Amino acid sequence: MLMTAISGVTSHLIGLGLWWFGALLLVDSFLDNRRAARFLWGIGAGVAVLVYSTGWAVLATEGVGRLVVGALGVLLALIILTRRPRPVDRPAAPSHSANGHLQSALAAWDVAKNQSAMGQPLRAGLTYQDGINHLLSCISLTRLADERTTALPRPDDLVPVYHAMAAMGREGLPVMEEVKATTPVRFHARMTLAAAHLADPTEGKPERIREALAADTGSLPRVGLDGDGPLSAETRIAEAAQARLLVARLMVERPDLRWEAVPPWLVGSGGAVSFAREKKRFRQAVLPSCAGLSPDEEMRKLAQESVLVFRELSREVSGYESERKRAEQVLATIRA
Repeated sequence: MLMTAISGVTSHLIGLGLWWFGALLLVDSFLDNRRAARFLWGIGAGVAVLVYSTGWAVLATEGVGRLVVGALGVLLALIILTRRPRPVDRPAAPSHSANGHLQSALAAWDVAKNQSAMGQPLRAGLTYQDGINHLLSCISLTRLADERTTALPRPDDLVPVYHAMAAMGREGLPVMEEVKATTPVRFHARMTLAAAHLADPTEGKPERIREALAADTGSLPRVGLDGDGPLSAETRIAEAAQARLLVARLMVERPDLRWEAVPPWLVGSGGAVSFAREKKRFRQAVLPSCAGLSPDEEMRKLAQESVLVFRELSREVSGYESERKRAEQVLATIRA
């Protein structure tokens, strides 16, 4: 329409440019190879610049040139009718439901792992943050739905999600640290700590470990969302201790990460809230055992709790001696 119904060279050139863009877009839809598609757009942009700079573009909008463009337009229309474009190679748009956010989080987790393996820490760190936010949206929506229903609340349903959020945070924090991030590390360290604590059946109390392990023996284990098999009480207890140790170590190595959460959110307190408020709470998370402590005191307390949990775990099951020694080294560094 711009090339025929409206007069003026500028309108004709805009119409030709739109036609050329549509032609490239159509050819792209039939290419399965993404590298070939990138070459297509590069060559297409070069041809457009060449045609415009040499004056051929004006000739294509007049007389015989316009007929040639029209004939090519008819040919492209026939291609559309006779050929099926390749399936669009992108994930479906995430749903706004809790399950939709959960699936988006797991997809982001896989992408982040691949990006980290390919030596792209900046992109991986951003993808980890995106995945954690999707998990937090899932948590917020699930808790709001439980609060609005007349059925009894189901707090255990979120345990695998809390575990996944803690595991993603422990995996992503070193990647964020690699690019010398400060605010993201500070926020996600607290979010990881809170999620691990909420998944922990002992709530960080070593004297409950034996009872929790015994109670877990005869029950059906929950399914972990990270593909590592059944989600046992032992796994969740160890994860909570590892999260404490990770945060304590970061605070030792990076004094700028020692900050006082104001206002603090005691993990587990309060009712269901929207995602924005839930995110703010998790970023200001403080464990109940650390309430009222200064940043240095909190750092020491987290390391102490990690040591005590790993010591008790080592008495009950094997395989945590190295974790215990690492925690003791961090605690010794803090006390030095």
